[in-house]
Amino acid sequence: MKKEETYQLLYKQIESLLSGEDDMIAAMSNMAAMLHNTFHFWWTGFYRVAHNAKSNDNHSELILGPFQGPVACMHIGFGKGVCGTAWKERRTVVVPDVEQFPGHIACSSESRSEIVVPIFSNADVVAVLDIDSRELGTFDETDARWTEKIVALLPTRKANALEHPAAEIHLAAGCFWGAEKYLKLIHGVTFTEVGFANGNTQSPTYEEVYTDTTGYAETVHLRYDPSVVSLRFLLQMYFKAIDPTSLNKQGEDEGTRYRTGIYYSNAADRAVIDEVVAEEARKYDKPLHVEVEPLRNFYPADEYHQDYLDKHPNGYCHLPVALFELARNAKQ
Repeated sequence: MKKEETYQLLYKQIESLLSGEDDMIAAMSNMAAMLHNTFHFWWTGFYRVAHNAKSNDNHSELILGPFQGPVACMHIGFGKGVCGTAWKERRTVVVPDVEQFPGHIACSSESRSEIVVPIFSNADVVAVLDIDSRELGTFDETDARWTEKIVALLPTRKANALEHPAAEIHLAAGCFWGAEKYLKLIHGVTFTEVGFANGNTQSPTYEEVYTDTTGYAETVHLRYDPSVVSLRFLLQMYFKAIDPTSLNKQGEDEGTRYRTGIYYSNAADRAVIDEVVAEEARKYDKPLHVEVEPLRNFYPADEYHQDYLDKHPNGYCHLPVALFELARNAKQ
């Protein structure tokens, strides 16, 4: 069986096994075992990010997690070795020959080639998948693509949502890939997911919404900690990322699915929303086209679209990079 076919089958098996599982360690343990036993790698496992509030970047080190194979390094620093580099650069790193990688950490002299895949929860890298081979040049683009898909099956999003039962709001801001990336960077946002809001059909697919016949808007569902960030501040940041005078169009993306809208599930939020919208309206000499409605329905998009720009840093985005820096540095 070819590598591509093996990964396809393995992906379905892992997806089935992890369905409904919310515990990260349990999911990592079985995922490592299935990858290791399917491909007979030298070492397969995870390193988890340990946060340290005393450090400037709120990161400390990678700590060894569930794995298959021989004894391994237990602590790896930020930016150190292949694992630390994947964490720091937020990208998958494929190394055909570990001896040629600057700063390689030799946990085992048996390791000859390596691939490391970062695992995201919202904007943060929370862990990495590390796979080592005793042969040179074992890993290629096929391994990178499929391991990225496989680690996306880990319950990072579910765990994050359970840990932060915070206030919520649904915001439509054009293409939801860039909108989610922008909003999740705001300090105090604890959870995001993209999907489709306030439409007329049940369980719409992305392809159905794309036809502009379902009435849905591409929307970001976000939860936030009101003790850290207010709804007013979030909405003010939201308006910085949209052209509120544009009807059914943001950037080059056009259609009713790309309309802007603020959809609330808590009626008490309406007063704040109306105040912020009125403040923004005074900045323009033409009417705003931002819907303000109670949330009628919301269907999450499939996993491919979740955290899209974290998985595909060079993927399409209608928002300028400068906005991401604005969001990252914004404090109420």
